[in-house]
Amino acid sequence: MTHHHGQAGLLPWLAEAGADGVEIRRELLPEGFDDFAGLGRACVEHGLGVVYSAADALWQNDAASHGTVTRLAEAKALGAIAIKFSLGHYEQGGAAAWASLTRCLHEAALPCVMVENDQTQDGGTLEPLGAFLTDAERAACPLSMTFDIGNWCWTGEDALQAAHRLGRHVRYVHCKGTLTRRGRLSACVPDDATLADWQALMATFHNGVARAIEYPLQDADPIALTRRQLQRLATL
Repeated sequence: MTHHHGQAGLLPWLAEAGADGVEIRRELLPEGFDDFAGLGRACVEHGLGVVYSAADALWQNDAASHGTVTRLAEAKALGAIAIKFSLGHYEQGGAAAWASLTRCLHEAALPCVMVENDQTQDGGTLEPLGAFLTDAERAACPLSMTFDIGNWCWTGEDALQAAHRLGRHVRYVHCKGTLTRRGRLSACVPDDATLADWQALMATFHNGVARAIEYPLQDADPIALTRRQLQRLATL
């Protein structure tokens, strides 16, 4: 969601609708934005926890990306409870690369650092994500996963199969209905049948896993619509 006051302008709307958190998206912040502490305080004032979407690849050229430390610092300034990255291109990481990333994440001291399945073959398919999270576990690197239900459609993967393989790593779920129109996929409000199908996915995750709306909320009364959609997701 966007707003003519930017993401901060959505905070009263979300709070009134009954949300308990907000995802701040790096790519939607104004160019040159640096008041992360101020934006974080505004979220706290509205009673909203923060997940920071870095929109960067975590892994490049057999090691953690150079911008990782910067994004972690921004998340810290926001007071974020979690940060999520795209995976990037991962084949295999050496012991030194994993040790460096592990040290970096421990120094950042954020409660939760995640990779999300995106809409690319590198970062949104089961094999590289599974390999990455398994290797992270072996390296004792504190990484978990954001599971975007809809994004598996973009990469041609089966969401339930992915959930069975990756579910134990998942700490945050992007709930996204999808539709195909003129051969193009787009996000949409999930219908009741889709919501019922998601129950099988949710059964593979930890109890009480955080979930977020990742689909358009357009209505004459957007607050009421948001409240209804939050109540629907709470039943999962």
